[in-house]
Amino acid sequence: MYGPVLSGRPTAASTGLLNWLNQGSSTTADNAVGFSLNVTTSNGLTGVFRSAPSTPYTITALIAATRSSTSYNGVGIGWYDGTNKLHVLSYATQNGGPPYFEVEKWNSPTSFSANDLTSANNGFSQPIWLRVADDGTNVSFAFSQDGVNFLTLFSTAKSSGFLGTSGYNNVIFPANPIASSRTIGTIMSWAQN
Repeated sequence: MYGPVLSGRPTAASTGLLNWLNQGSSTTADNAVGFSLNVTTSNGLTGVFRSAPSTPYTITALIAATRSSTSYNGVGIGWYDGTNKLHVLSYATQNGGPPYFEVEKWNSPTSFSANDLTSANNGFSQPIWLRVADDGTNVSFAFSQDGVNFLTLFSTAKSSGFLGTSGYNNVIFPANPIASSRTIGTIMSWAQN
């Protein structure tokens, strides 16, 4: 079904997601379906990141989440300022309910700040296509069920964005397994335009 829009099987090397943030005992692995982030403890956001490409760019990822949680749990894509702050699109669940999206602001990997957006609990099925884009002036977060037609969930000028004009300098693939013993996020497709 996704064949016409899938990339080759992503790996840590092909995505460039080689640097750890808040690793703890978490691991990554290249496998038969893509590149997986296995977060084993609940310690805020854990993720792997890379330097952002030169603007303008769009990064599109097909992401699956393997989780069992009776509380909040999220997997997503976004930006990390290289010091502390993060601005991410999270494919989340809460209290075992249906999946929804949050555009989250974090003061640090262990200090949540606020949401720019919380979607309705529409039960978005997975895997799900997530997209971040930076045109040099604005950053945006979007999703798609088919990998072709994207809905923008949130967009802001970088100058007034949470990370500031120069803070959108690293792309990150994070997971947040609050109150679950483990969360696995898998990137099944990765495209940078």
